[in-house]
Amino acid sequence: MHVQVHYQGLENSPWMDQFINRRVAKLDRYLNNGSSVQVHLKYINRQYVTSLAIHNPLRDYAFTSEGLNLYESFSLAIDKASRALGEQKRKIKDRINKKYFSLKKDAGVPAA
Repeated sequence: MHVQVHYQGLENSPWMDQFINRRVAKLDRYLNNGSSVQVHLKYINRQYVTSLAIHNPLRDYAFTSEGLNLYESFSLAIDKASRALGEQKRKIKDRINKKYFSLKKDAGVPAA
């Protein structure tokens, strides 16, 4: 997974880059190896705005959140992304599982 971080109206710090990369790495379980994540951090009108653009080979996603501090804004955006990607993964698993049926049901064995 490739991660790009863009700052607008903010100072870049190594600690902030480490924090962002650590939180974005948690999304790796939902994404393919060829995925890329763009993080845009902005400070506009005394408010922090975080935009996430996730480019996955199957689908593209975009998430935005605002907060009073940078960490709140970024955490809200990551939480939104995690929920949406988890839901998408669940839907794919459900579609796969629907194609298969239980052998116990057809063999006359009562299901547990």
